[in-house]
Amino acid sequence: DKVVVVTGGTDGIGKALVDALLAMGAKVATCGRNHDKLYSLQAEYPSAFLHTMVADVSSENDCRRFMETTIKNFGGIDILINNAGVSMRAILKEANIEVIKKVMDINFYGIVYCTKYALNSIIERKGTIVGVSSIAGYRGLPGRSGYSASKFAVQGWLEAIKTELMADGVHVMWVC
Repeated sequence: DKVVVVTGGTDGIGKALVDALLAMGAKVATCGRNHDKLYSLQAEYPSAFLHTMVADVSSENDCRRFMETTIKNFGGIDILINNAGVSMRAILKEANIEVIKKVMDINFYGIVYCTKYALNSIIERKGTIVGVSSIAGYRGLPGRSGYSASKFAVQGWLEAIKTELMADGVHVMWVC
């Protein structure tokens, strides 16, 4: 009966999480950039407590609207799983700076935006914040410098807020 938000819930790890959480009886909210994939997800679960919204987590306004509509639909948020992310492969000599910026906008700032706009509800419910990371957040991987940097940032930020939110009864974790 928990309200669980999963960003990037139309593919891969996110879709698997949505499937598992709905099967366990959670009320699930998810977002993605592709309307057709979200529509298919809704069609797959026509009678489930499932809220979907087209949103790009690199957009602060999209994240704010997604959290607000989730809280309006379900009354609050117990668990936020920051799953949405992208990868990149390029050696530095050939890397496009705009691509690295986009990776940071999605992988890092997407987590910051979603967490910030869900935070009051999570504190109120003594909930959980999860960040989906990677081993690349512990070791810089050649050819994956932008991706590694984004995951290092995610893990450092989550570690910092874990300590900040401890007294509020909020659990913070990251999964690699």
